[in-house]
Amino acid sequence: MSLHKWLNERVDLDGMYTGLLDRKVPSGLSWAHTLGSATLAVFVVQALTGIALAMYYAPSPDHAYDSVRYIQTAVISGPLVRGIHHWGASAMVVLVVAHMIRVFTMGAYKYPREANWLLGVVLFILTMAFGFTGYLLPWDQKAYWATQVGTNIAGTTPVIGDILVKLLRGGSQLGAGTLTRFYAMHVLLFPMLIAGVIGLHMVLVIRQGIAPKPKLLEEGSPLTTSDAQYPAYYQAQYKEAKRGDQRFWPDVIAKDAAVAVLTILVLVLLAKTFGAGLEAPADPSDSSYKPLPEWYFLPFFQLLKLVPGSLESVVAVGIPGAGILALLFLPFYDRKSTRSFRHRPWAMATLGTLMVSCGLLIGAAYRDISPMVEPDTGRPLTSAERAGRALFKGQGCNSCHQVGANKPTGKAGDLPDAPDLTEVGLRHTGVWMHSFMEDPLRFHKNSKMPAFGPPILSHQEIEELSRYMSSLRGKNGDAKQPQFVDTFPETPKHKEP
Repeated sequence: MSLHKWLNERVDLDGMYTGLLDRKVPSGLSWAHTLGSATLAVFVVQALTGIALAMYYAPSPDHAYDSVRYIQTAVISGPLVRGIHHWGASAMVVLVVAHMIRVFTMGAYKYPREANWLLGVVLFILTMAFGFTGYLLPWDQKAYWATQVGTNIAGTTPVIGDILVKLLRGGSQLGAGTLTRFYAMHVLLFPMLIAGVIGLHMVLVIRQGIAPKPKLLEEGSPLTTSDAQYPAYYQAQYKEAKRGDQRFWPDVIAKDAAVAVLTILVLVLLAKTFGAGLEAPADPSDSSYKPLPEWYFLPFFQLLKLVPGSLESVVAVGIPGAGILALLFLPFYDRKSTRSFRHRPWAMATLGTLMVSCGLLIGAAYRDISPMVEPDTGRPLTSAERAGRALFKGQGCNSCHQVGANKPTGKAGDLPDAPDLTEVGLRHTGVWMHSFMEDPLRFHKNSKMPAFGPPILSHQEIEELSRYMSSLRGKNGDAKQPQFVDTFPETPKHKEP
């Protein structure tokens, strides 16, 4: 008895081949239909490279950074494997989003693929969570402070914010509990969930078939997909779409394989060219570090910087929540039978607005990444001055004020008469600057500068900012003699009752 016959009698190889591979598909499938297979290929690459990295990684604050450094410097092909894993995370996000956009523009989330769309939304959420939990694992400055910001945002959730933060961090602060939790989620929980969702997604694709061209499902169709006649209409049109001789094997598989190989080659090229960065070890005491998340979180990160503090919790929870709900319920409130993007102008306008907005927010975030303004004092900054430097940039002071060769970076406030602060430490004392920043209108009734007193900044933060500004004395500033021009407003005298 041959091996094929033995296996066929037990697992029905011929039936599996007929059901999975030797099946007709709609004619005229484009290369855009390969995005799902490319996503699957990248996930497999992530799993394999993740297993390789886990063999050397030590998930504890004392050893995590050193283990990653060891991978980078001592393990054969370690930098390549880590680079592929790093760029693979971005590729997963790009491909999942691109796949969802393709499905959206073709109206392929409508009957009978509503469940597949729901699984796609879940896969998108899991992919973002997958990237977020992996970000902390190197335990360098970038990882630590970006995760600090991310968990702080989670803490703005009404009612359950404090519980959520403690659940994520394993305590009130980032530490060993946080690292082990993120490691467990990144290595165990999310890979299993993603694999399960992808598996269900593929089962439904086989069950429902690949979506045909939208045009084939619009000719003579009922007005809505909820119409009683629509299922029969759909089945007849789908059968017509498969009248050609195109089959899943080898026609579709060949395209999928070509795109998958090309995607992997691009990941290898990116890993070889750019690698995966590793900054200094995490220093929880360095409050001057300017955190920045991965690029796919930048639109949300930048949006939070543009809203007042009083609305931060509303935006932090409301916008993602509303967006996810809108995606989940999309197949149920959009029941029109029209599928082509040409016949859905409002849907395409919404998609275009969202994509342009995300692009502008990412661009704005990268424009804000200007070099830290370094005073030429000939000595290192103190910890208070470093904290003040971070506040100077974080509060957008460099958007209006020039310091040395660092021109204003934006139009936040549009103050063409904002003073040059290159040598402000020679003109004003730290005490004066502290008082002025708390309430500029006390000093100049027509001042356009916003007040930074509590609750915007605490007294300690204003003190750190004033100390940093006191260190701004221009080139060789410590050798120059200050000429202070401080003028304090008169304190109002209260009449005796």
